[in-house]
Amino acid sequence: MKLPKDFPNLDDLLKRLGVPFQPFIDTEKEKLIIGPGITVGPDDVKVAPNGTLEYQGRKVVLYIRDVRGRLPKYHVVDCQTLKDMRDAGKYKRYVVTRRTDGEFLLNFADNLRRDNPDTYRLDICKNCLWQELNLKDVYTPDAFPLDDWFNAIDGSYEPPPRDGLLGPKTTPTTGTVSNYPPDWNLISLQCRKRAGWKCEECGIFLNLKTERKFLHAHHLRGTSHNRPEDLKALCVGCHAEQPGHNTNLPNYQEFMDKYGDIWKELRKQ
Repeated sequence: MKLPKDFPNLDDLLKRLGVPFQPFIDTEKEKLIIGPGITVGPDDVKVAPNGTLEYQGRKVVLYIRDVRGRLPKYHVVDCQTLKDMRDAGKYKRYVVTRRTDGEFLLNFADNLRRDNPDTYRLDICKNCLWQELNLKDVYTPDAFPLDDWFNAIDGSYEPPPRDGLLGPKTTPTTGTVSNYPPDWNLISLQCRKRAGWKCEECGIFLNLKTERKFLHAHHLRGTSHNRPEDLKALCVGCHAEQPGHNTNLPNYQEFMDKYGDIWKELRKQ
């Protein structure tokens, strides 16, 4: 049988079937994405509904490789800086990559003398971190964990995330089948941040990084509803009290050992 050269309606068909469209990336391009990156055009990078950046179905970060003077920043979401660069016709300067070590290949277009390492360490864009993600009190620009970022937004990314940083996660390779979306850890993080790291039931404040694992994002209408209005930030104690929940929740016993007396007093008020 002779197959057609292209399938112009395939994307629409897959959407109607509820199957995500995953474009093919050849092996060499895959290596470039993980390593030095690929220069892209304005139409090559897609912005997902949650603001994250995608190239041919892969979650990516963007940065400018050819620079003059000071080092550029890299971008993880479609922030105001990227929007301004698109409007100014400068988007073609960007490179997409999936590197997670914070090191990026740069080409310097000036005459300043520098050491010539293979890569340079870059910081995340402040507009991405502070304005779009609202993580000013969580991370500094020079200490943003790219490994954990990809864990949060990409269900196929390995290794699995650390519970203490982004909350529990279930994936086909790390646990039972779940209705949680692939970017659940990011959704949960944003929910808890909106609540100011405070339980919306009892009011206990869990702001310290060592305490944030005790604050969960609770689904009000089931795990298939993940809009901000469908979620509520609850401490693990209050979460366990919700219908269909119990004391088997992650970190429950540790929470009770540390804050059980305070929590019980707050519940009486």
